[in-house]
Amino acid sequence: MTIAYSSAIFQGTEIQKKQVQKYVSRRKDPRKKYRRRSTFGRGQDGEKWANYLEQHCEAVQALMKLTPNKRRFYLQGIRAATLMGYTL
Repeated sequence: MTIAYSSAIFQGTEIQKKQVQKYVSRRKDPRKKYRRRSTFGRGQDGEKWANYLEQHCEAVQALMKLTPNKRRFYLQGIRAATLMGYTL
């Protein structure tokens, strides 16, 4: 359990350092006093998000052909995944 917790903390810290947390989890509302997600939660969300991208990559690419105006956002998400160390 300690290894899993440490892994999520390290991954959450890396996500925060690379500034890709807006793709992984909800951003902090400036009017709120406390963060929405902890570093641990951000690390867990990052792994789930990357696994989702890997599983549904073909379907998302097919949808991008239907809506080319959203392609920029898709490419930003792919860039965030590669910064996190995931290949698609």
